[in-house]
Amino acid sequence: MPQQHAHMFDVIFQHTRQGMALVALDGTFITANDALARLLGTSTEDLAGQRFLEFTHPDDRAADRDALADLRAGTRRDYAVTKRYLPRTGGIVWVDVYVLTVTDQHGQPAFYVTQVQDVTPVRTLTDQLHIAHQATEDGVWDWRVGDRHVRVTDQVSALLGLAPQGTLPVRTWWRALHRKDRAVVRAQVQEHLTGQRAKLDALHRVILPDGTWRWLALRGKVVRRAADGMPLHLAGTLTDVEDRLHDQQDLQVLLDHLPVKVGYWDAELHNRFANQRYADWFGRQAGHLRDQHLRDVVGEDLYERNRPFIERALRGEPQSFERRITTLDGRVMDTHVQYIPDLRGREVRGFYSLGMDVTAFRKTEEELSRQRALASITLDAIGDGVITTDPGGRITFMNPVAQRLTGWQETEALGRAIETVLPLVDPRTNRTVLNPLRVALRDRTVVGLSSEATVRSRLGPVAHIEDSAAPIFDQTGDLIGGVIVFHDVTEKQALAQRMSHLARHDHLTGLPNRATMLEQLSGAIMQAARERHAFALLFLDLDDFKGVNDTLGHALGDELLRQVAARLQQEVRGQDVVSRQGGDEFLVLLAEHLTASETQAVAQRLLRTLRRPFQLDDHAVTVPVSVGVAVYPHDGTDADELIRHADAAMYRAKADGGNCVRFFDASLDAQMREQQALLVALRAAVHEAQFHLVYQPQVNARTGAVMGVEALLRWTRPDGVSVSPGVFIPLAERAGLMPHLGTWVLREGARQARAWQVTGREVRVAVNVSASQFSEPSFVRTVQEVLASTGVPGRLLELEVTESALLQDVARVRGVLEEIKALGITVALDDFGTGYSSLSYLHALPIDLLKIDRSFMPSAQRPVHTILSAIVGLGQALGLHVIAEGVETQEQQDLLLDLGCERAQGFLYARPMSAEQVDAWRQDRPVRR
Repeated sequence: MPQQHAHMFDVIFQHTRQGMALVALDGTFITANDALARLLGTSTEDLAGQRFLEFTHPDDRAADRDALADLRAGTRRDYAVTKRYLPRTGGIVWVDVYVLTVTDQHGQPAFYVTQVQDVTPVRTLTDQLHIAHQATEDGVWDWRVGDRHVRVTDQVSALLGLAPQGTLPVRTWWRALHRKDRAVVRAQVQEHLTGQRAKLDALHRVILPDGTWRWLALRGKVVRRAADGMPLHLAGTLTDVEDRLHDQQDLQVLLDHLPVKVGYWDAELHNRFANQRYADWFGRQAGHLRDQHLRDVVGEDLYERNRPFIERALRGEPQSFERRITTLDGRVMDTHVQYIPDLRGREVRGFYSLGMDVTAFRKTEEELSRQRALASITLDAIGDGVITTDPGGRITFMNPVAQRLTGWQETEALGRAIETVLPLVDPRTNRTVLNPLRVALRDRTVVGLSSEATVRSRLGPVAHIEDSAAPIFDQTGDLIGGVIVFHDVTEKQALAQRMSHLARHDHLTGLPNRATMLEQLSGAIMQAARERHAFALLFLDLDDFKGVNDTLGHALGDELLRQVAARLQQEVRGQDVVSRQGGDEFLVLLAEHLTASETQAVAQRLLRTLRRPFQLDDHAVTVPVSVGVAVYPHDGTDADELIRHADAAMYRAKADGGNCVRFFDASLDAQMREQQALLVALRAAVHEAQFHLVYQPQVNARTGAVMGVEALLRWTRPDGVSVSPGVFIPLAERAGLMPHLGTWVLREGARQARAWQVTGREVRVAVNVSASQFSEPSFVRTVQEVLASTGVPGRLLELEVTESALLQDVARVRGVLEEIKALGITVALDDFGTGYSSLSYLHALPIDLLKIDRSFMPSAQRPVHTILSAIVGLGQALGLHVIAEGVETQEQQDLLLDLGCERAQGFLYARPMSAEQVDAWRQDRPVRR
């Protein structure tokens, strides 16, 4: 380097307060400056030639060796780490180390430049913060700005649903944040780091590993800055702000989580109950204490010491005393014990034993001076208000949260009575209530604060608060003051109200949900019955909503539902109710009396409103709507019946072509009953195996050779009546029976293919797979099991899948099809051209065969030659085989052969028939060569 640059580096190297060294490739010091030598408790001369690992804490050496190996191998150019040094003068020094590789003229590593910064004070402070918070519900975190990891207490890991790990990747934490909350958290962090915000205080949601969401409060502030003011360390807390109990009905669970040891002993001193904290006190499981005598549980010595209190409790006298106890793990714990008699009239049935760990309170005065600085940082960061008083209840300390909630500055509040600064009011009576700190000081016991209490700030706002108050004792047992810890639960109560709203409203549109509509509808029925008037219920369904989801995606599908809801609300009157039933179905309750023509006019107005195009990003979408109407009391006298009949009328509107209004009538009721009876019969048919398969041959139209057969499902009822597949298959789909039926068809078709193979007449059998069957997670496993159980080779099976089954998660569909093809099975796309055909998925998915739907076969009424030619050409261009179904005339066959489509299926060749008939048909059929 130029001489002036070298001189400048030498001056910086020698005079910087930061430790610096040049290190050889084997990890020995070449030279070091005075700052590093002082840090390591030696001289620069002594450091030369020594390995830096000799000063590294043993627990950190493995990481150093790995990083050094990466530098030598050239896989990384530098690294930064926080580690511990062991100076010659003794003790441990925490340092931030940055190591940079310097290369020679050939680009090979020559030596390393090391920079070392002493961070022991910050690390000690952070460790103290971690220790101080291990016993609290708040999690504590510490982040060196720019690091990829953040140090966390076990509570932070627990709040995020993770195992304790000490450090947490920033990316892991970030990914847990709700997407809608990330912008808020990012903005607050950036504003605080740049000085635009005094501290970090962000309410947000995180997703837990089990898929549930939890509301947390992220609070913190910069605790260390560089000389130029740049933030170096950010620390703070993470707090669970959800209602932790959620009205738990299991009292055992509730008591197990109380910070109090709770037990119950009967009059003979046998245990009848103990929460887990009480059992932990004696190293037992709660269930193992039951029926044991008190002496056997606590030991002879402690039993005799407590015996006077026990005897007085059994005489009906409440007892309160303290004990210093050494736990099984060797900890000395000061415990406040209460024996509360269980009085039933004049009889004492036993007593409750309550134990509270008051060790921390006993040590408060001794630790107060030494922890003052730490407490200031800690109490500034936590989300609870903290006020301490002297034994007379006069203020001695207030943290910032307490100052904000009360409107009092600490300097103004010092020496004032607790009631002056923290006046508590019962909002139900608007009367002042006794401050629990007074009770704690009087009774020398911990007192809980009701969540019903409110505090009115001196500046005006009113906040709901809750938590607890406790006396503070010195080591001799003398009362030296009290502390009240409280937090604002106004947001939590508002959140509870919001959750109540969400429970009654649709989360997507904000409309009343089905449960709320049932309440409104029941109320309208009661009022109409009293006033003897009619009203109408409209059932609306978007006719092609699935097409929107499949083509534009679910996000725009959701936006369409929101816009539909908004238009409906704009069109109805104030007393009418619009609700979302679920999916693309809506209900409109016209509660006031309307004539049939007026109801028809309202329904038509809603149709006109919904016919206008919806703007979804860059897409103008028009969605037809079918409306069914049921009128009280003519069409039903209870809520469920009215909804069911309006639904039936809506399906009549769909059957009539959609985009129209239909009123319920008796014929619809008969159809509903017929459909219900058919569904009952269908379920019985599935149970009793009333189905059978027929097979329609697939041929080469040019040569006449049989290419395979398609297995078709048929149902013949016990009375000999055959039910059309066009009737029972859609019904089976709606009833969720198709996965079961589809598996039966697959197994029966495979069995028949194997039977033909055994006789030396191999025939490939094509089996239809429904969308619901294909989407089953166990579908591939089912196919594998069918192949194994029947012994049929995969080449003799063909699975026909409809386009609707493929328009899902393309990555998942591709994976399923690849597994199917790996079994040797042919995959055909059935009814091609009737759905949302897309070149993208045709190209992306491993499909072998296109089946042209029968609707594309030309006739005098349907001259579709051009479309048919395009479909055949598309299949050939993509390298797919093409087969046409529904071929019934010689002219259709000739056209297909002219277009290059040789595979065909239809009545021109054979109707569906039994396996035996297929054998006879094949024997009689000539084959052209």
